[in-house]
Amino acid sequence: MVRIFSKIIEYIRILRLPIVLAALFVIQNQAFIALLHIVPQLYLRASVVAFSLGMFLYGPAVFLASRLRYWYLLCISVVVSAIFISQYLYYSYFNGFMQVAALKYANQTSEITGAIGTLLSPVLLIFVMQLLLILGIVIHSYTKRYVAVSISRGKKYMLVLIIIGITASGYGYLIYTENRDWGHLERLYSRPYDLDSLVAKIGIINYFIEDGVRLVLKKKGVTPEEKTFALAWKQETLQRPYPKQYFGIARNRNLIFIQLESFENAVIGKKIGDQEITPNLNKLTHEGLYFSRYFAHINQGNTADAEFITLNSLYAPPGGVAFIEYANNHYAALPALLTQYGYKAYAFHGDVLSFWNRANMYPKLGYQEWFTKYDFTPSRPIGFQDLGDEDFFLQSAEKIKSFHQPFMATLITLTSHVPFVIPSDLQKIIIPKDAPFDQLQKDYIQSVHYVDTSIGTFIEKMKEMKIYNKSLIVIFGDHGSYSSISKALKTGENLPDSLRNHQIPLIVLAPGTKISGEITNPASHIDLYPTVANLLGVTPPQGIFGKDILNTREGAVIKRKIGTGAVDAILDNHVAYTGSSDNIFEHGTCEEMPSKKALSVETCRTLYDQQTSNAHASDIVIRGDLIPLLQKIPAPQASLAGENKKNSESF
Repeated sequence: MVRIFSKIIEYIRILRLPIVLAALFVIQNQAFIALLHIVPQLYLRASVVAFSLGMFLYGPAVFLASRLRYWYLLCISVVVSAIFISQYLYYSYFNGFMQVAALKYANQTSEITGAIGTLLSPVLLIFVMQLLLILGIVIHSYTKRYVAVSISRGKKYMLVLIIIGITASGYGYLIYTENRDWGHLERLYSRPYDLDSLVAKIGIINYFIEDGVRLVLKKKGVTPEEKTFALAWKQETLQRPYPKQYFGIARNRNLIFIQLESFENAVIGKKIGDQEITPNLNKLTHEGLYFSRYFAHINQGNTADAEFITLNSLYAPPGGVAFIEYANNHYAALPALLTQYGYKAYAFHGDVLSFWNRANMYPKLGYQEWFTKYDFTPSRPIGFQDLGDEDFFLQSAEKIKSFHQPFMATLITLTSHVPFVIPSDLQKIIIPKDAPFDQLQKDYIQSVHYVDTSIGTFIEKMKEMKIYNKSLIVIFGDHGSYSSISKALKTGENLPDSLRNHQIPLIVLAPGTKISGEITNPASHIDLYPTVANLLGVTPPQGIFGKDILNTREGAVIKRKIGTGAVDAILDNHVAYTGSSDNIFEHGTCEEMPSKKALSVETCRTLYDQQTSNAHASDIVIRGDLIPLLQKIPAPQASLAGENKKNSESF
């Protein structure tokens, strides 16, 4: 026993400097999370994981000669300190975490140098503690050696096992706690939108390393054949100029996007007894254009995918989330386009800017200013993130009041986010006990009614501020609610099952103009950009893949399976195709719409080829960052600006 104890003491003596450095690393990791107020502290989990990574980083020093040992420790410490400090400053300024891919833009930070200077603080010394320690040891080592114990081959093997064991035990504890808390480890990495929570669990250094590994392993670029296909497809599908209905009818107006969380079309026009679920939206469907066959085709990114598709007219990529995986691509987004016409673009969201990596994505989309969680003050906790939509809309309106016109403002609601629970005094719909709804659906109905009331308040506020009549207001859902509310309300029964829960509302208001009525042409998020551009009288760029809904004779929608990109369903005005589990076209089904009469699968062949080719070309463009190349494709002859002047109205 004495011999074993003496061996343990000997190994501790050999590893003492890496152990001390790993302990300092734990302190730095916890300080990083605490100083930035990321999430409630996960002390034990974060500390165990941080210590294990610290031993993995600093432990190998014991196998090196004294001089090399200190150089190694200095190099590792410089890298660790640089990551801590750069991420601290980046988060303090952008409210999000810097990605490895963003390092290639480091030479473009001159415009925020002054702002970074204001963020420098003595607290940053915490992140260089290990450097100071090592420098002190180096100075001291001139007179005294750091470790006098020689390391035999056997000791080296044992030390390797100890370092590996400590590292593995830390990550093993992480796996254990994730399985204990959530039932599976995948939850840790399948929630890419919640980067704060991820960093709180694994630490900022782990996050940065893993982001770098993903960047290295991710399929880069595209093959020459893929590039040729995408460019040829885009060239082939460029719409030739023809007289356009409603072109420029809202020229120079403000553009207000209202993106509704988990808002399904199933509730529009529906009643519980004599109570309208959405009385304000019902009214607006008659005052503007109501697109009753409008669909979401998100992938893993949910709300962020809805933003990405709507603002870029590109499909959500099948692998990963565009807001994270392709945040450093070049885009020709709607906000950026409108800034060329004298607009300033603003984004409003009641969450932190790191959520879905918006901190990195919003500037790439052309937003010049954004208002997030810390720019709003909840009067009382309501729903997801405690910020009720009534407070959100009223406080957003006060900010909008001071904007120079014309402007673009995107407002993203929160209250109708799962689990749809709001305070009882705000639950205004009386639902009979024998109504055919489960509790989740009842909560959903109450939450969307509250959101509808908040929208009504916002619209009245816009009228009061004399902004309503000078604006083009676009209201749309981001994705389905996953509550099966359409089935409970018996709506969408003539749709393919995979599309039924993804039918969302789209309402376009241009007060004072003649545009109103119901549009039944099938469309989706990808088509909103060119439609809005037409109404505003601006020329959309070549890099978009949607169609102007108001000037498309045959609308179509494709929904792809989440994660794989395989076809789930395709719909146009006449037929619907439903994909098979093996993803072979011939094994799918084709039905006549709306009768759902079975047809030969070959009847859907042309529709299938067109829609899958369009989506595939979009995927290539995103993966290969080809938007700049698409911009060079010659535009079709004739100028859009001179088209159909009789439809162009000023206000």
